[in-house]
Amino acid sequence: MTVNHNISVILNNRITWIILIVIGIIIRIALLPVKTGDYIGFLNPWINFIKSHGYASSLKYNFYDYTPSYIYILIGIAKSGFNPLYSVKIVSILFEYVAAFFIGKIAYQRYHSNLIVLISLAVVPLVPTVILNSSYLSQCDSIYAGIIMGSIYFAVKNRQLLSIVFLGIAFAFKLQTVFILPFYFVLMLREKLRWQYFLLIPFIFIVSILPTWHYGRNFEDLLKVYISQTDHYKLLTLNFPNLYIWISNNYYESVKTAGILFTVFITLLSGYLLSRIKKEFSFEIWVKLAFLSAIIVPFILPGMHERYMYLGDLLGVLYFMVTKKNIHLPIGIIIVSFYSYIRCSRYNDVLPMEPAFFVYLFIIFLTTKDFISSLKIESNEITYK
Repeated sequence: MTVNHNISVILNNRITWIILIVIGIIIRIALLPVKTGDYIGFLNPWINFIKSHGYASSLKYNFYDYTPSYIYILIGIAKSGFNPLYSVKIVSILFEYVAAFFIGKIAYQRYHSNLIVLISLAVVPLVPTVILNSSYLSQCDSIYAGIIMGSIYFAVKNRQLLSIVFLGIAFAFKLQTVFILPFYFVLMLREKLRWQYFLLIPFIFIVSILPTWHYGRNFEDLLKVYISQTDHYKLLTLNFPNLYIWISNNYYESVKTAGILFTVFITLLSGYLLSRIKKEFSFEIWVKLAFLSAIIVPFILPGMHERYMYLGDLLGVLYFMVTKKNIHLPIGIIIVSFYSYIRCSRYNDVLPMEPAFFVYLFIIFLTTKDFISSLKIESNEITYK
């Protein structure tokens, strides 16, 4: 009893979490000078191209394979004159804390204590894949993921329009936003979101490409930017342990199409089945559904890369913060995600994909089982009305 009491005192002590926040910041400062292939081979040449081609005027050239939304940020970095490596990382790090803040605000709906926000700001930035993504690899997945967390928060608060606006902004940065779409599809079918609001997503995307079109890029090419991205590598999976590790890339075109159709089918079917349930979904059920959406879609969708579990990692943290059980599920997902990062290195040839696949599949099974069990049990949790 004394040990449990002492642990409880530590966990409820704000100083503990502030110390962890400081540790997270120190780790990021220490990693700022690190240059990896993503920065050397892509981001730094893009920034140099922007500088040598008139900053905003460079938008007319097709020198990048991201959406224009992120290039606008790089233009700002180029014009600032500040260390470009540090700037790229700092922008992504800021959005890590945006994601952590919104995760805490979502969990606040259960605890109604600001301590949970502090805990989130301490824990989320210490997730290994979160550290690797921005501070080590100079990647920007935190941007779209942080905005999605804001979107989920506003959905929980029943601020429908703002929720979809955030979702549209996230989509303007990364196609991986589709990982969470099944969650929103169920929200719509259960009349928690008006279907008309979803028209804002393509509208926001079009608005995001207008400055680039203004400077001379072909409008049709800009509309097809995500199609171009998906066809860039022509691999069914790239260091990501999903269904497609078992299928040869010789069948890329046909399997890719089948995989996309299968994902759409699963989304429609699950949405229909969940819309038929008469019981009001508890707050906890919605959180579980978001986590499930973010881990199942990358598992059944072709063309996934090693970083594409990022959203699932974050929602796994939220899942545990809200449910306070099954910690093995988010830890397992983070391990699978971390393993994928490691494979995207010199260890690619010595680390097999199969073990991570079976761990991943088992986690999906357990998470789905937990979600279905929640649907069958009358809950006293906060309901989302």
